Amino acid sequence: MLKLLQLLPRKYSVLSARCIYLGASDGGLLRHAFRTDDANKDDLPMVDDSIAAATALWNKEELLARIKNLLNCSREQMELLYKANKKALRVFAPKLLTDNIEVLRANGIEDRFIYENPRVLSTPTDELTKKIQLLRELPAVDDVRMLAPFLKASLKSIQHMIIVAKQETIPGGNRINYISERTGTEVPVVIKFLSSSIRVYRITLDKFISNLNICLSHLEPADVVRHLTVLAHAPGSIRERLKALENSPLEKIKPWMVRVPDIALGKSFEAVIEKGRQPVFKDSVTSVWFETYVLKKIESLLGCTEETSREIYEKCKGSVYLCDNIEFLVDKRVLPLMIVQYATILTAKREDLQQKIATLETLNCLRNINDVLPLCALKVYQLKKLVNNLNNEQLGPSNTNRIYYFADITGFTPSEVTEQFARRTFMFRIPKDSFLENLKLFMQDMNREDILADLWAFKYSPGIVAERIARAKQVRGKKLMPWMVRCPDVVLEKSLQLTKESGALLGENETIVEYFCKRLGFDREMANSIIIKTPSVRNVRITKVKKVIDYLLDELDYKPHDIALNSRILMHSLHTTKKRMEQLKEIGCRPKSLIIVCKSQRQYEMFVKEWIDAKERKKKVQQIG
Repeated sequence: MLKLLQLLPRKYSVLSARCIYLGASDGGLLRHAFRTDDANKDDLPMVDDSIAAATALWNKEELLARIKNLLNCSREQMELLYKANKKALRVFAPKLLTDNIEVLRANGIEDRFIYENPRVLSTPTDELTKKIQLLRELPAVDDVRMLAPFLKASLKSIQHMIIVAKQETIPGGNRINYISERTGTEVPVVIKFLSSSIRVYRITLDKFISNLNICLSHLEPADVVRHLTVLAHAPGSIRERLKALENSPLEKIKPWMVRVPDIALGKSFEAVIEKGRQPVFKDSVTSVWFETYVLKKIESLLGCTEETSREIYEKCKGSVYLCDNIEFLVDKRVLPLMIVQYATILTAKREDLQQKIATLETLNCLRNINDVLPLCALKVYQLKKLVNNLNNEQLGPSNTNRIYYFADITGFTPSEVTEQFARRTFMFRIPKDSFLENLKLFMQDMNREDILADLWAFKYSPGIVAERIARAKQVRGKKLMPWMVRCPDVVLEKSLQLTKESGALLGENETIVEYFCKRLGFDREMANSIIIKTPSVRNVRITKVKKVIDYLLDELDYKPHDIALNSRILMHSLHTTKKRMEQLKEIGCRPKSLIIVCKSQRQYEMFVKEWIDAKERKKKVQQIG
């Protein structure tokens, strides 16, 4: 089709384009096709050099040339105007832009306003003209050109503003002049900020004047003008917040503090309280500059990537001590990898971190400062007491401390052990004999990963630990976990009872795959496919699986093949399954697939509704027939 159109004479290109548009499913192309008739009415011609030109919007260069004829602007400014209104050109013809420029200039709007607010040109010309006419009706305005910023507001907002302005009586003739007189601000400046806070005109006059008086009695006039939206709050709320701010640590109260949530205000308080230590920037540009500087310095100190340095910066929330602490740790031969892994210790004051490292260096039998670095997360006084306790005890043949002893027995690195001990500081307070005996008992019957992950079991006496392990070992064999030592007796009994039931059902050394083979009559390959399809079935108690299979096969007469196709049913609640199957039976539905029983409540209810509706329609058809 494309080759045929390319071979046609140029005079048939427009016709060809229309054929393409009418046959296309894209609504946007269809709109453009109908717009080609408007192109002959003193607007830009369509480019027809190729079939691609037939689907183009308009000739960009010709549009820019027309704009340059209307505005004395540079190429860069024309590009900005075009880019800002590019989306509108997909819906409207380029004549909209040129017409709007002519309308704005005819009403004395300066070119500078058009450059600074290019999106105004995307407004339909009739609507733009209507906005200008409405703004001319605003009372007590000598020069309507000053009101140009309001053209960015919606037509509905401008109409409401004019209606309110005409009905109310206020010194100065309107709220713009009133604010200007009360704050000593020039009218164009007031208009600039009021145009972006036009909802101020939705406030009743009494509330507007009252709130302005309250704000001006506590805040700088220039700040009030920049944050006029604060006037929309209830007078009582403004008074309450301003009263609370009087005794705050803030050096200067800003209007935005009146309207932000309490939690945001609290963060500002904290930042000011820490002034002199944590930097507070006057503008976002300075803040970004500082952040970039810190990130680059972290990269150079640790030899890491930009992503890693940003991760450290975010973990430390941009702490002012970040770079100093990294320099100090590097001088102490702390590995960069350890600094990255335990970056949160960098938020401490430099003098505190120095004191912590000095305390750790006094630890007896210290092999490497990297081994105990995670302990820097503790407070200084905690660390001193902890090191003192460790130095007063000697464990094992090498007379080491319990960190190294635990690491040597379990095979973990000392830093991994220290990290967990720092999170569970009670490990340093457990009596020496209990620590040694419990560790020995755990290592005999449990995996080392489970022991390190659940240190709470060490808090129990060796007698209780040995008794619990012996009870669990009789039923579970070698599959013991630390939680069995610390859980309530009822929970342990329940767990052991379920284990007994599962063991009785499966038999010695029988897996769930073998149970499927025996109960459903599948070969091993088919049983394995069920596990592969639904891996979570492995985590379901075999006793529950048995009850679900018995119900489906014995009571509902489903086939093993139905269960294999929808193995999710084995994980579903048996109570819910029974309830839904009974409901489906009542409405005369026996689903061929069990998948509908496993759906969410919303999906299941939709299925039931559709079934009932279909049944009613079928019944009506039969009655008519």
